[in-house]
Amino acid sequence: MGVSFPDRRPGLLAGLILLTSVMISPALAGEVGVIDFQTIFDKYEGTADAQKALDLQLREWDDEARAMRDEIESLSTELEGQQLMLSEEKLAEKRASLEEKKNEYQQFAESVWGIEGLAAERNAELARPIAEQILEIVAKMGEEMRYSVVLDAGTGQVVWATESADMTGLVLDELESGLEAAGDQAVEPGAPESAE
Repeated sequence: MGVSFPDRRPGLLAGLILLTSVMISPALAGEVGVIDFQTIFDKYEGTADAQKALDLQLREWDDEARAMRDEIESLSTELEGQQLMLSEEKLAEKRASLEEKKNEYQQFAESVWGIEGLAAERNAELARPIAEQILEIVAKMGEEMRYSVVLDAGTGQVVWATESADMTGLVLDELESGLEAAGDQAVEPGAPESAE
């Protein structure tokens, strides 16, 4: 597992819509910049330091998991060797102990390597400041170089945009005016419909 930029899912459609609107709208006739966020992230030296910190933590968790597996294997071997000599009660006790250790291991593994486990948390914790630093630089350069929008080539997602490139309010206004126009043409409840 390597330090990776936290997954930012499909902004491709939003990015393409915004890109199209930037190309079409004369009010937004600015430049569009493109970066490959993942490449920047991977090649930045600070990421190597974060990777070392993550690797160290992963080794510690691996060692802890290995010790737990060794204990389970030892208990299992012991149980097999003593099976014929133990009373039913003692045998059930040892089996319960073995199952408990297996459950502890499963819980540990899930808490560390599960989807929202400690490894994912640590990765995000180490990646977040690097990603924020990259975004700050992109914003600074976007303003200095007078870009309207900067897109991530890898995801198509908008990484940075000027406030004037944000058409959210315009689209909402247009939708509202469309609803008002449709509302003016709507037939009132209880009013007679015209026969055409």
